[in-house]
Amino acid sequence: MLQKSLVKIISKIRRSLDFSEICQTATDEVYKVLKADRVNIYRFNEDWSGQFLYETVNPQWASLLDLQTTNDQIGQNVSACSLSLLDSTKATDTHLVDTQGGAFAEGEIFRVCPDIYGAGFSQCYINFLESYHVRAYSIIAIYIDQKLWGLLAAYQNSGPRQWDETEVQLLVNVAEQLGVALKQADYVQTIENQSIQLNQTLKELKQSQAQLIQREKMASLGQFVAGIAHEINNPVNFIYGNLAYVDEYVSDLLALTDAHSSIDSSQSPPLADDSAVIDYDFIRQDLPKILGSMKVGAERIRNIVLSLRNFSRLDEADIKAVNIHEGLDSTLLLLGHRLKPDDTFPAIEIIKDYGNLPEVECYPAQLNQVFMNLLSNAIDAVKEAYPLSLSNNNQPGLPAKIWISTMLIQPDEVEIRIRDSGIGLKSQDLSKLFDYFYTTKPVGQGTGLGLAISRQIVTERHCGQLQANPDLERGAEFIIRLPLNLSTCLG
Repeated sequence: MLQKSLVKIISKIRRSLDFSEICQTATDEVYKVLKADRVNIYRFNEDWSGQFLYETVNPQWASLLDLQTTNDQIGQNVSACSLSLLDSTKATDTHLVDTQGGAFAEGEIFRVCPDIYGAGFSQCYINFLESYHVRAYSIIAIYIDQKLWGLLAAYQNSGPRQWDETEVQLLVNVAEQLGVALKQADYVQTIENQSIQLNQTLKELKQSQAQLIQREKMASLGQFVAGIAHEINNPVNFIYGNLAYVDEYVSDLLALTDAHSSIDSSQSPPLADDSAVIDYDFIRQDLPKILGSMKVGAERIRNIVLSLRNFSRLDEADIKAVNIHEGLDSTLLLLGHRLKPDDTFPAIEIIKDYGNLPEVECYPAQLNQVFMNLLSNAIDAVKEAYPLSLSNNNQPGLPAKIWISTMLIQPDEVEIRIRDSGIGLKSQDLSKLFDYFYTTKPVGQGTGLGLAISRQIVTERHCGQLQANPDLERGAEFIIRLPLNLSTCLG
């Protein structure tokens, strides 16, 4: 009968490679077969102290797993009188911690005690055993290879028990199989841990690679932009600075010409002839317009240069308090050519709802990079959606719009929302949206770096949050939350 039970127990143990499942299966099955009051698995620590890890116990008895949390003697396997070798030929007690496992570590496989009151134990050790109601027990050593790992213990609490040889042998066989199974489980756990570490290392490598690519890309772009801004700035400053003088001089010349034109042509024939040749009336009307156009053009170039400088901010690597709206407007100005209409697409309308925000401490160039990524994606999504709407029963195209709103949501936190009327996000994309190298764009049109790096900039560099709004029926919306005082957050 016990032989069949042993085969069943070993079969169940071998089915699993999970440490917890193996141990709990062993205690459950031994408890049922031997009809013991309690079956425990005890594991040694490196210093030969230890703790009960798994247990199956009759409900009428207290759990040693619970008792060891409040009883230091049970929890550390320590008693004032030490633990006995349970061998009548040995005259002295021993301590498993002091002797580094005692006789078990020396090769003893099992100990059997039919009655603690007749085993010759010292009174203090009997008191220790009584503290958790032990009357008789059979304890078997669990070895992994040649190293003592722990103990398999069957306890009888209700009274003495003469342990049959076949019962002890069953426990010995189960303990032996536990050692083999635990070794296999340890191998599996080691492999799983290594796999987790390798996956984490791979993820970090991908992240580092993406950062290096993006940093190099943005460094080159920033230097390029700064160089263009510098080259454009000099001639523009010259033009813009002299326009006022040109305007003044032309006004004077026109006034002088007006004065001369009022003189009788018979008294000043050369001037009258010149007026007829140079079409004075046309020039008089057109010159102010030309100057006005020059002024508008020069002003626009100045704004572009300012936007380029604000966007690149190569000289502002440290934290600085800035106006968030300036960064958004600079980014929009640089993307202006993509917002204009063409033969196949209408103009994209930008709808701003800027709140009254204080300056925000941030890394300005990095935050502008986030705005560039989100707004570029929004433009792509709107343009991708427009042809689809046209092909839908020849209905007019849906409005091409991008909404940008900002507000102070807490005394120390701002929120920026960028929403578009584009193709929207699929539910299956939401969980992977910010993964490195994941993109919803067609092959060759996206690297999968923009959103991943944007989230990293917002979360790691700015203690903020970047998330997609999953509740929109149409289009997509990204929400950025940033603290006002970044230096306080970073410590």
